[in-house]
Amino acid sequence: MSASWTTPVHRPIRIARPIGLATGLTVLTVAVLFLVSSKVLQALGIPYASTGGSPLTKFHPATFLSLAALGTWAIVIGPGRLLAALAAQRPGILVFAMAIALLTFQAAVVQQLPISAVVDTFVLPLALFISILALRASVMERLVIALHLFFLVNSTLGYAEYFTGWRLTPYYEGGVLITYDWRSTALLGHPLINALATGLYLLILSGPGGRRFDLPVRTFLLIYSLGAMVAFGGRAATVMALVLLAARGLFSLAKVLSGRPFGRRDAFAVIVVLTLIATIGSLLVQGGVLDTFLSRFEDDSGSAATRVAMFHVFDGMALRDLFFAPDLGHVASNQRRLDLTIGIESFVVAFFAYYGIVTTLVFFAGLAFFAAEIIRTVGTPGLVPLAYFFLVSSTSTGIANKTTDMALIMAMILIGLDRRFIPPISDGRS
Repeated sequence: MSASWTTPVHRPIRIARPIGLATGLTVLTVAVLFLVSSKVLQALGIPYASTGGSPLTKFHPATFLSLAALGTWAIVIGPGRLLAALAAQRPGILVFAMAIALLTFQAAVVQQLPISAVVDTFVLPLALFISILALRASVMERLVIALHLFFLVNSTLGYAEYFTGWRLTPYYEGGVLITYDWRSTALLGHPLINALATGLYLLILSGPGGRRFDLPVRTFLLIYSLGAMVAFGGRAATVMALVLLAARGLFSLAKVLSGRPFGRRDAFAVIVVLTLIATIGSLLVQGGVLDTFLSRFEDDSGSAATRVAMFHVFDGMALRDLFFAPDLGHVASNQRRLDLTIGIESFVVAFFAYYGIVTTLVFFAGLAFFAAEIIRTVGTPGLVPLAYFFLVSSTSTGIANKTTDMALIMAMILIGLDRRFIPPISDGRS
């Protein structure tokens, strides 16, 4: 009789091991996502973004890790139980998964494009989203601390590179090392990705995600991170972040004046930061420190002209092709004719050009369901960061190309904001 009760005694030990492995793989995925950029892979000689090499080298290491983490969580929770929980609690995830399947079919079978772009850009954030939801609160708290430390270090590196010309991450473009670009690469590898992520970090700090800090610390982090955006040189990201910060400050001020309840610390922090930005910014402009950054607004190297000309990539295309399967050779020919050397600088236009109207509209609907699931997880504070991401991404090819940006931004929102509205996926630990 006593021997028959030994199994329940040892069961927690057997379950704890896969839980620890799943947690470790999820945390490792986040770490690799933030620390191993495509530029790092190129510097290591891995042909991630260039021709040649094994097909496996075309997928980001974080993608492999995210799938391993998701598979381990499925074992811990149970595949059937996980699917049932997703169907009941997170139906938008399954809709997004079906939209990805459609896009993969369109890319691989119809358009004969590499599937690595779809996998890294969309499968990675989908898998990582589910894995992050399964993490314990104590692990999430450590990730929050790591997130703030990461951006403190990243901004510091941005300043150091900007003023010294030294680069931590070599900047490659088309397999060629770029030495003339003054913009900092820091830990995220590309100036514009650094600007995008830092801008979103500012929105997290100025909202509920910054409430853990006292006002002086929070104000310092906001000013310090905003100054680093100058080093990264992202015009759209900087302007959009300033607009949203100003809108948040004006909204807080309006709440104060109307006598409605408001978060005094949030309102005061935003108002103080905006005042300091105006004061310090004026001093830096007068001192000539921002001349290099401001010159990007005067000479955009043809970027604005590209955004006007890109709508002509559809010229001469048959209506049937435009709806179902654009001729990529025709699109490329129009790009050459229009001298669009920079590319199609809008992921929305690029999607229609690469995948056609029908597939694009269906996929965007699935993407909207995924965004809704993120909002359901973190609440309305996630609306502004998500809007920021899509607005800034709309000024470049962004998620229409192979990129880990969406996974990076999604992880930042889930980690940086309070996850308090929807309970995490259960594995029976309660």
